Amino acid sequence: MACRFILKFTQPLGTIITAISVALLIIITPLSTASQISSEVSIQEAPIKLGNKTLFFIQDKLFSPSIERRAEVISSNIQKLADNDAIPTEVLKTREVESEAVTIIHAQSIAIMSVSDADAKAVKQTRQALANKSLQIIKNAINEYREERSISYLTRAAIMTAASTILLIIILLVLWNIMPHLYHWLDVQQDRRIPNLRIQNLELLSSQQISALVQGFTKVIHFVVVLSLLYFYLSFVLSLFPQTSQLGASLFFHVQNTLTTIWNGFLAYIPKLLTIGLIALVTRYFLGFLKFMFANIERGTLSIHGFYPEWAKPTYRLLSFIVIAFAIAIVFPYLPGSNSPAFQAISIVIGALISLGSSGAIANAAAGFSLVYTRAFQVGDRVEIGDVMGFVEEKQLLVTRIRTLNNVLVSIPNSTLLSSNIINYNTLLRDQQTPIIIHTNVSLGYDTPWRSAHEVLIAAAVATTDILSQPPPFVWQTALNDFYISYELKAYTNHPTKLEAIYSELHQNIQDRCNEANIEICSPHYSAIRDGNSTTIPSEYLSSDYVAPGFRVNSLSKNSQSSGDKAPD
Repeated sequence: MACRFILKFTQPLGTIITAISVALLIIITPLSTASQISSEVSIQEAPIKLGNKTLFFIQDKLFSPSIERRAEVISSNIQKLADNDAIPTEVLKTREVESEAVTIIHAQSIAIMSVSDADAKAVKQTRQALANKSLQIIKNAINEYREERSISYLTRAAIMTAASTILLIIILLVLWNIMPHLYHWLDVQQDRRIPNLRIQNLELLSSQQISALVQGFTKVIHFVVVLSLLYFYLSFVLSLFPQTSQLGASLFFHVQNTLTTIWNGFLAYIPKLLTIGLIALVTRYFLGFLKFMFANIERGTLSIHGFYPEWAKPTYRLLSFIVIAFAIAIVFPYLPGSNSPAFQAISIVIGALISLGSSGAIANAAAGFSLVYTRAFQVGDRVEIGDVMGFVEEKQLLVTRIRTLNNVLVSIPNSTLLSSNIINYNTLLRDQQTPIIIHTNVSLGYDTPWRSAHEVLIAAAVATTDILSQPPPFVWQTALNDFYISYELKAYTNHPTKLEAIYSELHQNIQDRCNEANIEICSPHYSAIRDGNSTTIPSEYLSSDYVAPGFRVNSLSKNSQSSGDKAPD
């Protein structure tokens, strides 16, 4: 059902993405192709200028040594004519020189430039048409040049400069007075309309912190606005005067070129961006499919022979890491600047630092996954690892935390666990429903019949809470010592988490049952006083009429010992 829903959802989404990709590629491909063609076709030409303005281009050197030299001469002639206000532009004419196959543009007796058939052929026009067009461009440029340097134009420029300066000052003063009120309003709203940012009970950002962030962002915007106003004001004022118009235009076009470069770079990056988006989309839905599958395995609605439900979550995490790492490796060549030497050097340094500094972490992570798939323990199991006994509180990628019987939390690296013996009290009970056996040792004297001892110990076990009656408890006689017999009582329980309480109650019941049966719980020992002659001297060394002498033991008081009294023989 979930798989069918995912397929129904992804089909139209994939169609839309494909259509958008094709449309963008159709738009971008001709543009890129045209730019490539224009860059490939390189035509040599030189500009004709008046002041800081380019009027037109020439592509033939004619009688000059080079195109650049010819352009310099023509530009110098136009500049001299523009600076000479005594010569009106109406005297500019064209004259045909058939002997040299050129058309001359002149002002009275001053020749400005010559137009040849090669010039006309380069722009695919007739020589007369190109000469007339160039003549009109020169006239307009000279008129504009002279107008920009007239008293009336400079007066208007000065007035516009003053007006723009006053307007800038007014705007800056308004901003200067508005911003403190805005900051005060944000302070007032932090407890009214700006809530705390929370995820359930976790407070990520308080209203005060959000208000401070908004104020900081507002100050940055204020600074950017003021800086932009000053920049455009300076560019506008400089462009009003012919002497500084080139500087003003360069300031304006610098921003324009920067924005154009960014936009063109963005357009050129769109195909790679679409590829990254497609890879991210496929990765997302593949991870969603893996999560759906392993969630059902963990719940038990889907089973795979030999694959345990507790393996589902760590396996999903491992596969997710592999899939994401594989996706990053595919996306990496499409990232901006991925081919630059600086980016590659940083990647190498970071990789070296990770490989050198994370060897222990990688070993612990690998050991963590090994412990999962060996099924050594689960969260909540009672385990004994070395000298640590307790309950598994948390299994992480690098460490496992054990809560001891005294409620002390012990963190053990997974690599240490992998090389240690792990005693688990819950595994057989959980997997095979086999109860664990508890045992205790009791030593009784030979004067107690063993059958009576068995009955008393089994009765004490049966009377203990959480000890099973089936299978029944039993007793083993583990040793026949010199003065006493060692009995080992064994009983079954399904509660490994309560072993301390069970043992305590069992020992209490053993004392009660033995006292009721007049059985003394002790390990008796015997001592005797006797003549040691016959044991310390071999019999072949004694005479045939030897009779062991009698002996007497007297208990002497301290007074008799101090007065020098001697015991009789």
